[in-house]
Amino acid sequence: MLRNALDTARVGDKEKLEGFRRLNRFVQTVETTLEPEADLAAVIAHEQAISPSLDGRSVFDKEPRRTFYNPRQRTLF
Repeated sequence: MLRNALDTARVGDKEKLEGFRRLNRFVQTVETTLEPEADLAAVIAHEQAISPSLDGRSVFDKEPRRTFYNPRQRTLF
């Protein structure tokens, strides 16, 4: 994504090359020093656990979503 942004940026060639060099250094640093530690099942369990406290919804919910009506707000249509 960042590479595409640099490709389409409206900057001079010198600035683009410097941007690619910096991006390359960043990617190399990340690849050599970091290891992915994602546990998808744990992330999903956490999101499901906190969802009700954030008024979250899912396709499995039985209750209809609460709507908040503001009588002073105008409709768009």
